[in-house]
Amino acid sequence: MNEMRGRKELEKYWDLSDATYSAWKEIIDLCIREAVDFLLIAGDVYDSADQNIRAQLQFKEGLKRLGENGITAYIVHGNHDADDAWSKSIAMPENAVIFSSKKPESVIHRDKEGRPIAAIIGMSFATAHIRDNLAELFPRREMKWPYTIGLLHCSVGGGYGHEPYAPCSIQDLRRCGYDYWALGHIHQPTVIDDGDSRIVYAGNPQGRDMGETGERGCRLVTVGADGTIEVEVVRTCGYLWQEIEIDASGCEDLGILEDHIRMDLSILSDREGVPLVGRLVLTGATVLHHELVVGGGVVALTGRLREDQPGGRYPVYPERIICQTVPVIDRNVALARDDILGEICRQSDAAVSKGGERTRLREEISSLYRSYAQSYTSEPDDEEFDTIIGEAEAMLLSCLSEGGKE
Repeated sequence: MNEMRGRKELEKYWDLSDATYSAWKEIIDLCIREAVDFLLIAGDVYDSADQNIRAQLQFKEGLKRLGENGITAYIVHGNHDADDAWSKSIAMPENAVIFSSKKPESVIHRDKEGRPIAAIIGMSFATAHIRDNLAELFPRREMKWPYTIGLLHCSVGGGYGHEPYAPCSIQDLRRCGYDYWALGHIHQPTVIDDGDSRIVYAGNPQGRDMGETGERGCRLVTVGADGTIEVEVVRTCGYLWQEIEIDASGCEDLGILEDHIRMDLSILSDREGVPLVGRLVLTGATVLHHELVVGGGVVALTGRLREDQPGGRYPVYPERIICQTVPVIDRNVALARDDILGEICRQSDAAVSKGGERTRLREEISSLYRSYAQSYTSEPDDEEFDTIIGEAEAMLLSCLSEGGKE
């Protein structure tokens, strides 16, 4: 829910509605510029939940441009754009080869002289919720096939946080003996196997929220006559989502801290070369900790940076500011005290150590997630739990130590 609110807030300042379409056009331009033999599309062209006819028309437009340049597109449908979700009134151009959802199909791609250069085997989703292992249906490589590619939308080995649609194992894919598997469904670019049978998720070409940080693009694969492979990752995204750490150590003035943030973001945006959506994480020991956490400093900085977006040649939009600073307090001195400050430190140490107190607190915090946040986020893991305890300690020490406001 926080991600959705952040996205809506961002769209007040930036128009993101055409970002994914711009990424699609970048892919088409790359194909034409490099005079590729064909384009592989592994599903989820659009989100069927949006009933996005416009996206289907934009997709068709890109395919037509490929056809005008003699380039074929091989396509499988995934869970978001399954067979039953496409508009029947939008026909794809002749250069678009869409694989059946009934069983895997094989196609031999030939060059302009008619020589076979690749065998492509693919299968689409008939409906959104496919729980069967489709990889088991794929045939073993035939001796007569040239360089062989499997094209599938699936979850390999668990799905990395995505719904386990068409679940399969690495072994299921390797047994086919193909040279390359071009996979869809996982948004994070991931190379599962870089050996004789390459298994690759190209990821989505444009990140859409803070769960999709970092570089996004496509893969330009060149296969030599001797079977050698060169893979170039080509950026197609119009902006990047990033978590950005800002060291606030030693800052004693909110205005100076704002200047420091702006300078860091300006350097970063120039280095990345595209606009950024940043989740800023303030770290370090600072006397501003109490003002940031309790006194409204984070809210004020967020508003300032949104109203006047920082950045060099490219703007940076602060999606959120998370304060992980700590107060300027000698913790060892506080720990030795025989008062509430010392007790806070001792309870914090007990919470992050193995034992009954840690178990008890883990269960209490987990129960809060299950009661109020289960629909939006998962329970904290061990590292996140330790971070929660550390932030709670820092806030209490800041509020209760000498100089605190409350």
